[in-house]
Amino acid sequence: MKWKNILKIFLISGSISAIVLIGTLIWGLSKLPSAFDIKQNLTPPALKDHAAKVGTESGEQALPPSSKQEEASAHQENAPALSEKEQITKNTTRVLLEDFLDTRKPLVEGCRNLERASQSHFFRDPQNASAKYFFEILAGETKDPLVETAAPVMRFMFRAPGMQSVVDMVMKSEEEKDPGLLKKAEFYYEIYRAGEYLKNHKSDIDMILQKTYNMHHLAKAVAQKPDLAKDSATLSFCEQMEKNVNESGSYDADDAAAEMLKFLADAGVDPKSIDYDPKYRSQVKMNLSSTQLNINDAWVVRLFARDIEKAHKESAKN
Repeated sequence: MKWKNILKIFLISGSISAIVLIGTLIWGLSKLPSAFDIKQNLTPPALKDHAAKVGTESGEQALPPSSKQEEASAHQENAPALSEKEQITKNTTRVLLEDFLDTRKPLVEGCRNLERASQSHFFRDPQNASAKYFFEILAGETKDPLVETAAPVMRFMFRAPGMQSVVDMVMKSEEEKDPGLLKKAEFYYEIYRAGEYLKNHKSDIDMILQKTYNMHHLAKAVAQKPDLAKDSATLSFCEQMEKNVNESGSYDADDAAAEMLKFLADAGVDPKSIDYDPKYRSQVKMNLSSTQLNINDAWVVRLFARDIEKAHKESAKN
């Protein structure tokens, strides 16, 4: 067989292989959930609030302050009461859009409200899921240092490159229920970009979790002994940790654990009484699926263990 014929057969085989590969990729992409499909897992009222806000900002004529207040009051009076599920989703969506994605906000800001630790209901109500309270507090005006010190890693993750685009496409997906393969490809590219960034910055995630572990347990110590919130040494220690989280300062986990143990000893707080483990070292595991990024073996995940277990049971039923 002449070499030209061999080359021709090779090129034809290569072209067929490429077509089969591209066809397989397109078929696979068409089977993945679109941004609209993912959006259906969110409750409409929360998304309508966001859509109304976007519509006003994009060019609707602004009303005078008094008119806005009157219109808002009338709307609230006439609006039907939200179900518990709708309220949870509304709070979650608000926190996502106005907190986690907002790069102007620091990763953590819990020291100024340290005295409220003793008033926290995080973990206290056996009938109330921790996740529900978590998003309710972050969405509202009341501050809770136990909640605040558990939020930094989520803020870091949602501020990863690509995450803003993913959220924007999900929020706008009502306009395009079937966006087409190119739009879906763009959507999953942004998910991939965010996932790759987080995978490549796993050490940063571990560092944030390690730093906030001590800060969270400082808040638990204050919840146990409220007078600590009035102590200047406690506030100074808290502010030192807060600054280290927000400014990515140098950090030695062993030294930090020793400092924490000394603080607890001086305060008369038994580490075991607040579930503090000085040997804890963050080593997260990440798993990126088509619709979510799962993080395992993180102390923050353990806070919501009961909620996660309940979600798994509900998912199994469906």
